Amino acid sequence: MTTRRLRSHRSPRPLRRAPLTRLILVALAIAATAPAQAQETSESNAAKTLDNVIVTGTRRVGMSVDDSPAPVQVVTAEALEQSGAPDLMNQLAFQVPSFNASQQGTDMTSATLVANMRALSPNHTLILINGKRRHFTSNVAVTGGYAGAASTDLSFIPTSAIASAEVLTDGAAALYGSDAIAGVINLITRKNASGGSVSAGTSGYDDGGGFTTNYQGDFGIGDDTTYFNLALESERRQTINRPGAPYGAAACVADRLANPTRGCPATGTATTPSGYPSSTGNAALGRENEYNMIYNPWFPNNSHQGDAPAIQRDVGFLSAGMFLDDGTELYGTGSFGKKKTQSWQSYRRPSQDGGVDRNGDGDRTDPIGGTGPRSGRPLTEADINKYPYGFSPSIDTDEKDWEVGVGITGELAGWRYDLSTNYGKNQMEIDVTKSMNFTLWNRTGASPESFYVGRFSATQWDTALDLSRDFDWGLAAPTTIAAGLEYREDTYGIDPGDAASYTGAGSASFPGYNPAATGSWERNNKAAFVNVILNPTEHWIVDAAARYERYSDFGSKAVGKLTTRYDFNERFAVRGTYSTGFRAPTMGESYYTAIQVGPTAATATLQAANVGSGLKPETSRNFSVGLVFKPLDNLTTTLDAYQIRIDDRIRLGSTLLYSTSQSVDTLCGRTAGCVPNPNLPDPADTNRDGRPDDAYNQTLGAALVAGGFISNGSDPTAPGGSMDATARANIGLNFFTNAMDTKTTGVDWVTTYNTAFDWAAIDWTLAANYNKTEVTRVGNAPADLGGRALLTDADVATIQYNSPKYRVNLGANIRFGERLALNIRENVYGPQYTLGTTSAYAAFPQIMNTLDLTTINGVTYYKAKIGTLYTTNIELAYTLDQRLRFSIGADNLFNAYPDKTPAAIRQYNIERYATTGARDYLLGSPLGFFGTRWFAKVSYTW
Repeated sequence: MTTRRLRSHRSPRPLRRAPLTRLILVALAIAATAPAQAQETSESNAAKTLDNVIVTGTRRVGMSVDDSPAPVQVVTAEALEQSGAPDLMNQLAFQVPSFNASQQGTDMTSATLVANMRALSPNHTLILINGKRRHFTSNVAVTGGYAGAASTDLSFIPTSAIASAEVLTDGAAALYGSDAIAGVINLITRKNASGGSVSAGTSGYDDGGGFTTNYQGDFGIGDDTTYFNLALESERRQTINRPGAPYGAAACVADRLANPTRGCPATGTATTPSGYPSSTGNAALGRENEYNMIYNPWFPNNSHQGDAPAIQRDVGFLSAGMFLDDGTELYGTGSFGKKKTQSWQSYRRPSQDGGVDRNGDGDRTDPIGGTGPRSGRPLTEADINKYPYGFSPSIDTDEKDWEVGVGITGELAGWRYDLSTNYGKNQMEIDVTKSMNFTLWNRTGASPESFYVGRFSATQWDTALDLSRDFDWGLAAPTTIAAGLEYREDTYGIDPGDAASYTGAGSASFPGYNPAATGSWERNNKAAFVNVILNPTEHWIVDAAARYERYSDFGSKAVGKLTTRYDFNERFAVRGTYSTGFRAPTMGESYYTAIQVGPTAATATLQAANVGSGLKPETSRNFSVGLVFKPLDNLTTTLDAYQIRIDDRIRLGSTLLYSTSQSVDTLCGRTAGCVPNPNLPDPADTNRDGRPDDAYNQTLGAALVAGGFISNGSDPTAPGGSMDATARANIGLNFFTNAMDTKTTGVDWVTTYNTAFDWAAIDWTLAANYNKTEVTRVGNAPADLGGRALLTDADVATIQYNSPKYRVNLGANIRFGERLALNIRENVYGPQYTLGTTSAYAAFPQIMNTLDLTTINGVTYYKAKIGTLYTTNIELAYTLDQRLRFSIGADNLFNAYPDKTPAAIRQYNIERYATTGARDYLLGSPLGFFGTRWFAKVSYTW
């Protein structure tokens, strides 16, 4: 009987005791002296070596990472554990410089935080599990810098299930299909037939919040021919609110109470303490009930904008397999997870609900009885305001995610084959709590506090057959021929919320999905590929691939890849790749529909298919060239430069304006980032029949009708539709569109150096990424929508500059004998910025003179810049008997924070009673604005 022994993915950690203070000093000294002190590795203090055979980026069996013609970075399970990062996505981002994870979001983006590679969309990175495509989340990002993101949610994969992660930083659509434009992350799961581990950890932030507990475990059973490995993880994570992020209106109230004669004014015509004219919002201070916000428990830091969500997460992953007598393997995987999130939203003032007319005098804002806060007691406001002290709504999600897969792999007639099928589903139910419906309150004096706003769902069923065979054609090495077929079905659906969630203004902070905007959609695609890998000479390898795919809704596309590497000797090699690729629009980008309603206006996100000509796939051209240098047996450096051109990139376009009574130029003057277009049809009542009947408004009106927001595209005031009647005069619309072409260039640098000394063994790592994205073309709306640019200059700046310009990771993993280890890592995040409008500040030199200004196309902006951030990360670990391990550590040890909002702008927004714009820290940094995170872990391995 032929048997195949399984290989364990575990290795002991040799450690020895030493004082922490000494270790830190030693680590700093080593940086300068290590090259001179390097010596042969002794058996007891050997620098760790790993089996470095990879399966990602190549279909040749036995390829090592050092010999790969494509750039691949391998992250071990041990490396993933060496930080306080709460989940797999953040652990990978901690290790891979070109991979950046978001730390906070707004609205639904808080429920599914995303990461991106090379500052491209999260949708441009393909996630594989054991080489098989993983399904996507059903939650489409609509707000933030990566609108449209609906990639794989890595939080549903327990870290304890992962043996290693292979990160391919190269275009690979010809090998793996749509989405593999920026790169591929292939997660290799544990397949142990024996042994296991359990661990418990806790972490929290030095400045408060984010307290987290994490419990993990995995175990394997089996024998020489079978394996069954189950991994489990449970996490509880609290939200984070920083006191340094005050709510502008609350700070204004505090100032007025402290300085009644010169504090923030209480009328719309007075002058603020700094000489700014007060806003109409200041007039709210004339209402006694507005002062009740001082009794809110968060006062004056009422704002929750940018807070990280609270998370409850329970996930599991199963890998199983059996080897037959002829070496054939039957395998299966399964995962299941539940995740609940709670995301606090921006604070709403006491009078922001508009009140209710209780006494029939036609005034919804007059309080009935009671004594005001300036007398020391809160005013009794229940008669006119539902929340007398104001309120902060919460978006609560309840998400389930699962996937099952089975396959068979072996040899038949000299061909290696792998036949597999995988089915995955993600489903998210959404509630808004501690909220209200302003329209219902104004009309009836009653409103629910909790709303069911709807449900997302997405499925993927992928079946693939891969074949490969080596042919000896007399070349320097056997030629590998690979080919395959793939069939995939995708579905996407939105289910409606309860009526109160979408009627009128809908549930405050996140209105529900109305029935007309919901539904279910599906598509399929078929693919075939061929791959040839040959060695013309002993030192030269050539890898060529071609792929053809046909989508049921987008037609067909053929792409290719040519990769080569030449080794001049054992120490030096060059490599390069040219490839074409594509990305089909996600189902969410094609069919997502939603609306946000304000007191006098509304913004609707419409299905792309209902506006213009719909979406088409993105196409890409990738070129990379690199060097592999190994001057010493224990020192390896790779340097890879790349350029990625993407045409017809999909993004949420800037807002188009639909109005029955005002010109676009007038509306544009009130819309941040909107530049008037003289060629745009005037949507005013041009023929004075009381209806917006030009082509521009007719097109947008038809899309609003299709979305269920209004009933008559020529007369938005007509009865019917879910949009609040008070918001129909000024309606903004946006939709996903092929908005632009981009060019991304950069360099990846990875150096590893293993050294050994009498007193310790040290693994040094230097990993860096430099990245630059340029928008080379901005698309225009269809002619009947005025032909205006689909992105503003501020949008373009966000795409180009709102990711760190570079990342550098410098680490030393020091092992002192068999018990004690110290891991030190310095992570550097380069500068980034967005553009902010200055129209509100142009008349005030005391503000403008403090800003970093730039003028584009005649419009002046200020740079909201986050400078270079340096973070020191440290872990100290102690192991007993190579089984019981204790570790403590800190991420961002010296409490680095991103830059603050310009002080003059922050003060302006406070004095003018602004609801936003007064937060302390700028958003968008991969660090968030949370500071030092401490962590402690204990684990037992058998």
